[in-house]
Amino acid sequence: MGAQETPTESDGDGGDGQFQEAITTGETYFSGAVFRVVSPALQDAPVVDNPDVLQNHSVRVIEHFNTNEEGYLFVPPDAQIEEGEQYVFDDRLSSPTEDELAISDLVRVQYRPLTEEDLPFDLETVEDFEILDDSGGEAAVRPDNFFSGAPFEITSGPQGWVPQDIEQSGLFTDYNTVHAEYFGTNNRFLFFPQEEAEMEQGELYVMRDESEIFDPVGNLVAAEFAVVDEESVTIDDDSLR
Repeated sequence: MGAQETPTESDGDGGDGQFQEAITTGETYFSGAVFRVVSPALQDAPVVDNPDVLQNHSVRVIEHFNTNEEGYLFVPPDAQIEEGEQYVFDDRLSSPTEDELAISDLVRVQYRPLTEEDLPFDLETVEDFEILDDSGGEAAVRPDNFFSGAPFEITSGPQGWVPQDIEQSGLFTDYNTVHAEYFGTNNRFLFFPQEEAEMEQGELYVMRDESEIFDPVGNLVAAEFAVVDEESVTIDDDSLR
């Protein structure tokens, strides 16, 4: 791995915008991803079995910009990291995968505070686009793919099938399958709209705030979705990738 900017003893707090080291889960790290710290230091980290490498580390919940996807960041005691502030992951892992980390699906990463010069767009905590009511409808989606308020694009037409677990449930006989992708990310997923829902490939949509877990299936949630007025979207999709 080539040389890169790392903290020194004099600037190890990262306060001047240099990279700091941390540990996160394999599913949380995305190269160059922008994230916001949304929690104070937590008492417990239930996602791992507390390997020795995490001793003396505190854990924060972080939220990836534009997807609302949450994850965990484990930081050493001298880290300067604040709830509500924005940070960015380095575009490379800071060290090769370590056996002790890999056992728990953890990776060692680097991150630094975000500055206005880093971004061609504004970070907002509220929706900065308009939702229309002239398209959309009811759908089902996997719980891990449900992010309320995050715009997504329908990237295919109806596939004419549904996964076996959906078909066998007996609850989704009038549902179909389309491919979708969250706007400004590479987060692709399967979306299961009702056949009567109004949608069009290439259009932007957003899922509503509330979802309902299907019982007894358990691995799907019901969601309402509506079309986004693309003229009201002020963020360039390409600038987020």
